[in-house]
Amino acid sequence: MLILSLEQSTPTAGIMMLRDGDVVASHEWHEERKRDQNLFAALPTILETGGARVEELDRIAVGLGPGSFSGVRIAIAAASALALPDRRPIAGVSSAAALAWHTAQIEGATTIAVVGDARRQRLWMATYEWQPGSDTLRLGRPLSLLPADELTERLPKGCCLVSSDWGRLEELLAPLADKGWTVIAEPRYPSALDVAQLAALLPADELVSPLDPPDPLYLHPAVFIAPRFPAE
Repeated sequence: MLILSLEQSTPTAGIMMLRDGDVVASHEWHEERKRDQNLFAALPTILETGGARVEELDRIAVGLGPGSFSGVRIAIAAASALALPDRRPIAGVSSAAALAWHTAQIEGATTIAVVGDARRQRLWMATYEWQPGSDTLRLGRPLSLLPADELTERLPKGCCLVSSDWGRLEELLAPLADKGWTVIAEPRYPSALDVAQLAALLPADELVSPLDPPDPLYLHPAVFIAPRFPAE
């Protein structure tokens, strides 16, 4: 199976090509504000290094967030544009699930909570279950918003806690290591490899057409901000 994977939900982003599970081309970069230069500059080199044309791809995988509003939207738009001419199937993968998958493989954790800063005194969180040696990541608690002071009530006991927003959440998360949780005390990021590996496991009926691309995973409802200078 030949997969091209895009992941831009965090400042650490990447594009990667896998052939039958082996990485044949990759490029990663760090960019606080996504303006798409790195993604589109890297794409021709990835295709050339990987020795494949877009029409030969079996799946185009893309991380759906939650995370960077611009980064996720750019990645989905790029995946859709690449897929459209030959109707290549798109595999949309939760970036939170990709991070949980990475944590399970690296840490051997069987219950993983992925937590992020949702601003406005709130967090977003999802939990996942994994059995060692299994290629299945099972969703426990779906992605949801919660007040920061309710985190310990929602966390599964003894789970492994990981966040891409460690820099902003360290004060809240670090003390949980003394209360029975396994805390990854550094920022961890989902990668294009994690997204590709989960995309390869998706059944064909869960893929989507470029004419009906996947939706970004946004958790906050739209917020209306009144004009600073309302019309008289």
